[in-house]
Amino acid sequence: MDKSNIKLLIFDMDGVILDSEPLHENARQMMFQRFGIVPDETFPDPVGNSSSGFWREVIKKCGIEGEPYALEKEQYRLVAKQVEENHIPPSEGLPKLLMWAKRNDVKVGLASSSTRVLVDDALRLLNISEYFDYTVSGDEVAVKKPAPDVYLKVLEMAGILSENAIAVEDTHTGVTAAKNAGIFCYGYKNTTSGPQDLASADAIIQNLVEIIDNLTD
Repeated sequence: MDKSNIKLLIFDMDGVILDSEPLHENARQMMFQRFGIVPDETFPDPVGNSSSGFWREVIKKCGIEGEPYALEKEQYRLVAKQVEENHIPPSEGLPKLLMWAKRNDVKVGLASSSTRVLVDDALRLLNISEYFDYTVSGDEVAVKKPAPDVYLKVLEMAGILSENAIAVEDTHTGVTAAKNAGIFCYGYKNTTSGPQDLASADAIIQNLVEIIDNLTD
């Protein structure tokens, strides 16, 4: 990576700009209770994966009525409600990193597997919409992560080559998507994202402000 030629910083959303995995888990638990479902170890791992795919498997396993995308939409509504009611802040270090990017003419993008509605709600409720130049959601591409589609679309929108961008991801699936797009990727160790294999990331960070140090040293 040529640090002097970085023009675009692309964030994942869930678990990176927002510590949302506990919020998603709360939402799923509320929905399980509503349907009378008691999850066990045979349920699919939802972290870093498609929420609609998760609910598709739950529908098959438990025989509940519902459509995967409708259940995904309800889960996301409950997440946004928690952010708003509990005044959830952005991830630690994110505001400082966003301000650094703005001062240094580095464009900011977002590549998320979540839907456009949740992406817009999250950025609005966190009061950081103004910092994001390009945002792509999972329902705006043909294939979600670990496919590179969301990242490739952000690069296309920005008109920037992959070698002039860096990505920040907190899951194995997300890191794989960024690397499949040819982008240098920081693996962000967010403890609430569970035990994630970030070995394929180019560098590991514990706090988002470490990126500033890495790019300016």
